Amino acid sequence: MKGNGLFSKYILFILGIISLMPGMAYSQTFKHYQGIANKAGDYEVIDAAYDCLRQKTHVYDYYIALPSGGSKDLSLPFSGYSGNGTDLEPRGYFRWYNYDTDKASAQLKAYSASTLLQRMKDTHGIDKGLIAYNLSSKPNRNLVGAVYTRPADASWSGETIACDVSRYVDGCNGTSFEHEPTLSIRYIFHIMPAEKMADDIKLKLLETGRDRDYTYEDGKGVSAGLKDGGASMTLRLNQNDVTNYYFHPMNNINTHHVFAEDEKYKIKESDFSTEVVQATQVQWRVYNSDKTQFVWWTHTASNGYAPRFFDLSLNLLNKTGASAWRNLNGGGVSSKQTFKYGDRIYVVAIAVSSSGQKCPIANFTCQLFNQYPMTADELKTSGQNTRLNSYLEDHYRSVNTVSFDDDNEEQTLLAPTSPDDNQTRLPSKWSKRSYGFVYRDLMNSAPAGNMYVNPKHSPLHGEYGLYKSANIKGKSGWGNSGTDHYLWWPTAQLYDRTYENTNGTQYGHFLYIDAADESRQIAEADFKADLCVGSQVIFSAAIADMTTGSQRPQLLFKLYGVNYDENNQETERRLLHSFSSGNFSGNREGTDAANVGKWYQVYGKMVLQKESGVNNFTDFKLVVDNMCKSTSGADYAFDDLRIYTKSSKVDIIQSSPICPDKNTAEDSSVSSNILTKLRALQETMAALIAPATEKKLYFRFVDAEGNPAKNVNYGTAENPNYQWGTTTIYNYVDENQKVDGKPMYEKINDEWYVVLANRYFNLQSNQTYYVSFAFDEEGITDKNQLSWGKPSDVCSLYSTNFQMVQQKVLVTDSNGSITTTVTIPCDDNAKPEYHIKAQLQTVDQNNGGSIQLNGVLYDWYVDDAKDPILKSSAEFKDVRLGVGDHTIRVVPTNTSGTINQGGVDYQICLGEMSFKLRVVKNGPQLDLGRPGVAYPNNYARTVRIGLPQVALLAEQEAKGKGGYFCVPISGENLVADNSTRLYFVTAGGKGQLDPSQYTNVMYLSDTNDPAYKNRIGESLTLATLQDKYIMSKSSQLKLKFTPQSGDASSASMNVQLHEGYWYEGVLIFRENGTTGTTVLCSGEVYIRFAVVPEYATWNPTANSKMSAAWNNDDNWRRSDHGELYKGTDEYTDYSSGGYVPMKFTKVTIPDLSGLYFPSLGYIAYQKSTGIATRLSNAKGDAATANIQYDMLARWDANTESHGLNAEGNLECEPFYGNTCDQIYFKPGGELLNQCYLKYNKAWVEKQMKPNTWYALTSPLQDTYAGDIYVPAASGRQESEAFKPITFSASVNNRVTSPVYQRSWDDASAKEVILGGSYDAYDYGGTGITFENQNLNALSAHWSHVYNQVDRKYQPMEGVAIRMGDKYMVGASGEVLLRLPKADTQYAYVSASQQQSTLSKNVDKQNAYRLVVNADTLENALGKMSYSPVKLSDGNNYYLVGNPYMATLSMYKFLKANPSLKSSFYVYENGVLKLYNQLDMSTTTYESKNDVKISPMQSFFVRLKDGQSASQLNFTSAMTVDREVFGGVKSASDEEQNLTTLTLTAAASGYRSRSKIVLDASASEDYDDAEDAQLLYDAQLKEVPVVYTVAGDEAVALNTLPDVDWLPLGVVGKSSSVGLKIDGISRLSSPLYLYDAATRKYQELKEEEEVKVMANEHGRYFLTQTRSTTGIEDAEVGESDVKIYSPARGLIVVSKVNGPLLNKVEVYTLDGKLVAAKKAAGAVSVSIPVSSSSQTVYIIRVSLMDTQTVITKKLSLR
Repeated sequence: MKGNGLFSKYILFILGIISLMPGMAYSQTFKHYQGIANKAGDYEVIDAAYDCLRQKTHVYDYYIALPSGGSKDLSLPFSGYSGNGTDLEPRGYFRWYNYDTDKASAQLKAYSASTLLQRMKDTHGIDKGLIAYNLSSKPNRNLVGAVYTRPADASWSGETIACDVSRYVDGCNGTSFEHEPTLSIRYIFHIMPAEKMADDIKLKLLETGRDRDYTYEDGKGVSAGLKDGGASMTLRLNQNDVTNYYFHPMNNINTHHVFAEDEKYKIKESDFSTEVVQATQVQWRVYNSDKTQFVWWTHTASNGYAPRFFDLSLNLLNKTGASAWRNLNGGGVSSKQTFKYGDRIYVVAIAVSSSGQKCPIANFTCQLFNQYPMTADELKTSGQNTRLNSYLEDHYRSVNTVSFDDDNEEQTLLAPTSPDDNQTRLPSKWSKRSYGFVYRDLMNSAPAGNMYVNPKHSPLHGEYGLYKSANIKGKSGWGNSGTDHYLWWPTAQLYDRTYENTNGTQYGHFLYIDAADESRQIAEADFKADLCVGSQVIFSAAIADMTTGSQRPQLLFKLYGVNYDENNQETERRLLHSFSSGNFSGNREGTDAANVGKWYQVYGKMVLQKESGVNNFTDFKLVVDNMCKSTSGADYAFDDLRIYTKSSKVDIIQSSPICPDKNTAEDSSVSSNILTKLRALQETMAALIAPATEKKLYFRFVDAEGNPAKNVNYGTAENPNYQWGTTTIYNYVDENQKVDGKPMYEKINDEWYVVLANRYFNLQSNQTYYVSFAFDEEGITDKNQLSWGKPSDVCSLYSTNFQMVQQKVLVTDSNGSITTTVTIPCDDNAKPEYHIKAQLQTVDQNNGGSIQLNGVLYDWYVDDAKDPILKSSAEFKDVRLGVGDHTIRVVPTNTSGTINQGGVDYQICLGEMSFKLRVVKNGPQLDLGRPGVAYPNNYARTVRIGLPQVALLAEQEAKGKGGYFCVPISGENLVADNSTRLYFVTAGGKGQLDPSQYTNVMYLSDTNDPAYKNRIGESLTLATLQDKYIMSKSSQLKLKFTPQSGDASSASMNVQLHEGYWYEGVLIFRENGTTGTTVLCSGEVYIRFAVVPEYATWNPTANSKMSAAWNNDDNWRRSDHGELYKGTDEYTDYSSGGYVPMKFTKVTIPDLSGLYFPSLGYIAYQKSTGIATRLSNAKGDAATANIQYDMLARWDANTESHGLNAEGNLECEPFYGNTCDQIYFKPGGELLNQCYLKYNKAWVEKQMKPNTWYALTSPLQDTYAGDIYVPAASGRQESEAFKPITFSASVNNRVTSPVYQRSWDDASAKEVILGGSYDAYDYGGTGITFENQNLNALSAHWSHVYNQVDRKYQPMEGVAIRMGDKYMVGASGEVLLRLPKADTQYAYVSASQQQSTLSKNVDKQNAYRLVVNADTLENALGKMSYSPVKLSDGNNYYLVGNPYMATLSMYKFLKANPSLKSSFYVYENGVLKLYNQLDMSTTTYESKNDVKISPMQSFFVRLKDGQSASQLNFTSAMTVDREVFGGVKSASDEEQNLTTLTLTAAASGYRSRSKIVLDASASEDYDDAEDAQLLYDAQLKEVPVVYTVAGDEAVALNTLPDVDWLPLGVVGKSSSVGLKIDGISRLSSPLYLYDAATRKYQELKEEEEVKVMANEHGRYFLTQTRSTTGIEDAEVGESDVKIYSPARGLIVVSKVNGPLLNKVEVYTLDGKLVAAKKAAGAVSVSIPVSSSSQTVYIIRVSLMDTQTVITKKLSLR
């Protein structure tokens, strides 16, 4: 038996060995799992039928090149991976497979025979790859590594391999395998041929253009803040292993250079070998600032330097001797280079093979500055106030803040109560992080081991977590002891930045990472911004060192421009600039050990230059890279990432402040002692005038309304000039140059600035201005017509909006937060404990605007005291003050008007300043607000309510049921142990409760309503409470507003609420208990009621009128009676502010001039509280500060109770955004991203010229032809807004005020008469007759005018509408149409206005809804699809409408619909206009070259030849700002250096244009890519349409090599038409018009008009060939017969010289004669033929007096 036992054990041992052999298979069955962070069944689907899926998780991508037959270890970024492995690396799960198929790859095998990887199949028998799970050993490549071998197939183009990695074993614990676990991360290896990488490296080096990528990896600009010469920043290559680079060796490596500007030194194609070699080391080469000298360091693994990295410092460069430097010829130099802060340092990385062959692969343009990482205290101490967040918020536009507080909907701002809620449960969005996530719910589902195998709440290497705090015992552990299941390396305590910024009232989260054992990307964040050349970008982030190892934090923040397609998929990513934190080791004050656990600000600032290409982007991405070289240390926290921008390129700098006692409303002129300096970055200005060396610049001050400021003298007293000032910009710096008698150039932080003006300007202190600039333009004498800059055109030249700075004092608490209230003890004998500081706000003479100075010493006075209560103190603390409001006065103690901070002198005034301070006692607390919400410090609890809600409550009160408004109570803090009630009292006190003091009145304590602003002390009643007390732990405070039936007269003590103002109420209360305390006093609670207008109008004023944020109060105003068409007796106008619309608000969107229309964005809400965590719109515009904490009175317009609860009371709900009851678009009004809007009804208006055709589309559902009517008397629908409109015989008349409508290519339209109806469909239209033949083929494919009232207009369907005719009664100006109409039935009338019983019912169920459906999901695109109908024979065009109430970009639309031609037609001013110059080959969007389609406008598009489309797609990503980016434009042919002739035909006040473009490479025949078919609209007969002929097509755009007997014609109603051709002066020889009927030539001149006859097809020709000039008989000579089809069903044959036409015969292809015509010597013949059954004909032409016969095959249009 023993033997049997040994044998059994031996067998088991052998089986164990076999089970570990590579290539063996698991017996378990593989199954996918969505992971605990995804919803059930939420996968990336590859092939659902075979369960080929991918779990969604974080990913990181590698790019690997392999030579033919080569193999590569696909290395994982684990510490000790090539050795025995280490702890703190994942052991849960590994799976290698083909990423694209979710199956095994035949090219993959395990790295080692000792591998743990085995194959596993799924239920379909599909091999799912190499898998290992639940490891008991440290992971390394022997155990879990894989090798990829490139197949020998010559056509192999690559393969994508994935390795799924997990720390966890949920689903595969022990030896069982239920399903794959929740993944930590997926590593994706994109494997490509080595030849491709080598070719790509070479191609990049040979690219040209200023904004090109100079190398395969172009690091662009990199800025770093370094403390001193010894501090360093690290540059690195993207590949984690330099042997991944393959290249063609480059000759002349020391004489041909990446950055060379001289042709002699540029890299050339002949430099490269065809050989492909592998890199083994890297030469890091540094060029000096003018790129004329270089030095290098070669990094190899053997010399102790990781080849991938290069540490750059000033000491490294400046300690390098002259002998190491080389010139561009590779020779030595006589002196060494010296570098300083601000210099540009050019770095090139050169790959080196084992045999020494070289090739450049990467480059960086570096600048080092002295703005190194500092704590907030260090910034203040050193006077670096311009880096403080408060300064940045005041001076720049915040476009993105990443706080990690809203990464998922479960996060709150509450204090942590346990180790679990100190950490978030869910990860960040998958695309936003490139590290694995720490799942707190899975910390017990990991392989067994100690705390370094499974650190529970804390990350392994290459993982991140989101935490509220660190090293707080009981919440977040203590050091590396494992306390609370946390593992931190130091014991330093840390809270997130939200906690710091709110003085501990809110707890957000910070991102904590334990860096992987490779330097790579950690995270990324998206944002939108209007950036352009010259824009400043300021970057700020908080980093806390949390390591005890050698690798201290080092991060690189990379700014990319990004473009997306119509499905929001990224199509382009371009690096613009990077900011480096520098290596924290040696780049901070003090020692590394002493600086652990402190938040350091990493700061960077840059100006975007032309080569960045920033103008091409509106979407941006910030990518954060870990730059630590290993995981030995590299533990840090990251938070509060902020990006600020400033598009204005000119700073306004005031020489000294306006003193506090100066410039009252009566005296607002600025003192002549205050100078105003206009200053810009010299590099930016030089770029703007390039290639010129100098250019004249005009400037003028502009007021807030956009008008040039009045009475500003730009000249002198003797020679005043009130129009503009002038200066000259040069592309070089001359330090001796002066402007206004002062230096023209200033050097700041090692950058040159140019001063444009520096003098006194008589500005007003209480006015808002900006300065507009315009460069001189040749040929413009009226300088008002120059391209003056303005903030609404973000890429123009202007300054930011500014007011002259007046000195004042700002009051903060000890942590720097603005405060107005201090709390003192109840016990008068106790010492008060509070601490406030006074910051002095004065002029920033260095950067412009204002700046807050800390540490200024003052004498402090209280109220009217004559003696100071404190002397020469920067702080006001612990001073005994009485309860109530006090005026605190401060006087600076400086003896001079200059104060120095941080080495900078600031000008100050020495006069008195004051501020208000409220003192309250520390009595019982009653907090109003929603339970579970952490409100920010100093936030005024606010409820938003409307008068409709107040009226509703009054109605309920009158009914005797309810009528109370219920304000939630979030908490209370009572002093006495036995208190059960809080009594409301008339005044505070400490003695025994006196019932006579009880009250149920809420008094008005403050307001911005001018009617009550000066009556605060009169005990005005704002509301009354349900009782004089509330019970302890009550959940609501119930109140009623005072009756709103009176007025605001001084006799009334009841407050009458007015829309657009806020009213603050106060309640004083005392508790009824006494136990457990010796002193009791009263408490106070304040609540603010903001009265939201029922009618609100969009009025953007936030962010200096540069905001499009719907959820910003500053962008709204109360509507006035005129725009609502209300009478003044029912609606009173008064000047008030506005508030963000609520569910009852009726919104008006007017037309705007140069301002932003509202743009909506996705709103995220906390799951537990409903508080919005993301409120900025899609453009990044900020909402009103803290608006998400406001409570809103509940409302429901769709229920009879309007939201009342069962008791008849109205409760509060959390703030919601993007909402209104109804929205009314005035003509020209727009809304971007409309799918995010929540609304009940929409109204739209269209203004049109009478008797003019428009091609329109309805943006509303359920729109019918019968809805198109207006009042007969005026032609304008000016009935009251938001009221239903119905047809009334007394107001509307379809006969005297007719509306003409046509449909495009539609057989369903009907013309209805009283006796019946007939089809209105008619291809022929009413074309122009010619030779007794109807030229119907030239007509567009419209139906007849119809009156079918129940003809429903489908979404995106284009229709033609003409409001009235020349006989129309009433309308003398423009017609105003409003939709929808409320009619559900329409009756017909006869032409004699006979009323008929014939009527039609129409369904209007969705008439008030926009065609774009609401969609509040993140990344919603408002997708719409138009299904093209089958076009009738001869028609190539679809008429499609813009479905959005926003301007549509045709570039973006056509880019998303590639089957369409890039040329299209648009109706403009009643004329059909061709656009043909959109360049669709580029992926880069440029607004200036786009064509914009307005809301409600339709346009004609056609499919490319041979293309088909099942649908045309629209998304809101195709919409753009109309006003801000200009109107309709198309690129000029002159930009392409092509000669263009513009033909203009004019008659009876109408005109049309066509173009001829001369291109030597063009085809003479019709070419779909070069030419554009003529689309003639017969309903526009008054408009003469000019065309030329390309091949056999009549075209509006004709691209051809030369003008040689080019047929020309005009179609129109008038017989005689004026023809003018522009561009003749650019021709090398004269241009003639030949008239074949008269046989005369006429030379055409620039700007001269000649007369031609319309509808004379084949008569006129353009030519540059003739033997004589002038008007005379033509010379007889041979010329080709011209045969063409100018329109459907029409053949034209003409002969201009020599023997004329005798006979024309037309045959089918099988020889059947279908038409013949004798010409008898005519110059042209027109023959109509059928185009429905036959499209190709043979034309036989015989000539007079000759035997010549010409035969040609012709395809009809």
